[in-house]
Amino acid sequence: MGQVKRLESLDILRGFDMFFIFLPDPAPCVVFVFLAMIGLGDSALAAQFDHVSWAGLHFYDCIFPLFLFISGVTWPFSCESQRSRGASSAAISLKILRRAALLFLLGAMVQTKIDGVQEYGILQFRWESFRVWSVIGRIGLAWGAAAFLYLWFGRKARLWIAGAILVGMWALIRFAVAPGAPEGVDPLLERQWMWSRWFDANFLTTAHRPEGGVSTIAMVATALFGVHAGEILRDAELSPERKTVRLIAFSGILSACGAVVALAPFGLALPVVKSIWSSSFALFAGAISAALLALFFWIVDVKGWRRWGFFFKVIGMNAITIYVLVRTVLPYEYEKEYFFGGLARFLSPEVAEFVSQAGLIALGWLLLLYLYRKKIFLRV
Repeated sequence: MGQVKRLESLDILRGFDMFFIFLPDPAPCVVFVFLAMIGLGDSALAAQFDHVSWAGLHFYDCIFPLFLFISGVTWPFSCESQRSRGASSAAISLKILRRAALLFLLGAMVQTKIDGVQEYGILQFRWESFRVWSVIGRIGLAWGAAAFLYLWFGRKARLWIAGAILVGMWALIRFAVAPGAPEGVDPLLERQWMWSRWFDANFLTTAHRPEGGVSTIAMVATALFGVHAGEILRDAELSPERKTVRLIAFSGILSACGAVVALAPFGLALPVVKSIWSSSFALFAGAISAALLALFFWIVDVKGWRRWGFFFKVIGMNAITIYVLVRTVLPYEYEKEYFFGGLARFLSPEVAEFVSQAGLIALGWLLLLYLYRKKIFLRV
């Protein structure tokens, strides 16, 4: 199989994804703030840039799984590149372990606000408000598991494993209840009795609240979907047009499977819920990610329309770098007040928030542009 050149669409899609989580909370994203500024904060469009409280799916709910999906897409390229340089499976395995551990550590250092509550990094030693299961940490673990599966199993076996994970998580979430639950309780209706929430709160966090440790298992399937998409893109025997069609077909299959899980009769349905990474959510999020990948690949790498994506490419080339920086060594609230606090006093609250958010994104982007021009790309 011939050498496959670097896909610019992946860098642009990664940057597009990171744009919406560039800054920490309290504001979900700059688009939401902009819509609020022009009086559309309560519109259906604005709702797409905030999370669903429980069951359902908004655009903003797909940002996290899209980043995980992209990390899976890139792995077949990276792994085969290492193999072409003579790296053994054992050596590659050690690199996977190192990267997964480093991502988990970086995630543990991040501090952010969740639902208005400040959560501190591990260096603060505030265990009552320390978030063990960070976004980056969970990506590291899920990606690491998928990377190992790619290294040691074939394509069909990996898809069967992804299916087994989702079936197992469906059964666990739909039927397993916490110790002491009343007879006949439905854990989806009375969520305090969900086994996964109980296990998270009692065994997987220092803060004694459900944070998604158990649901990280389902995230492995999302990463595996990305790996499968990466194999499609890496197949040198397929034309670019056929790769696009296969990605669209893959998206359709995942959507159909998600609908089966979400709409199953006889009390077997499992709704689309991001906070627990339900099997139906993993399938629909994978479908949307594959569709976006197909769209970006067709626009950028098939049609050659690249100039529009430069803004996102600059972000995508150092995506984790900027995500970690604005949540660790660059104090978000201080920078916001220092650069825009004075101007904000002359503006309405909505306009002031938009100016602050957009301004901080601009400053961060200029930093990334400097790194890009100097060809400094910080990899994990």
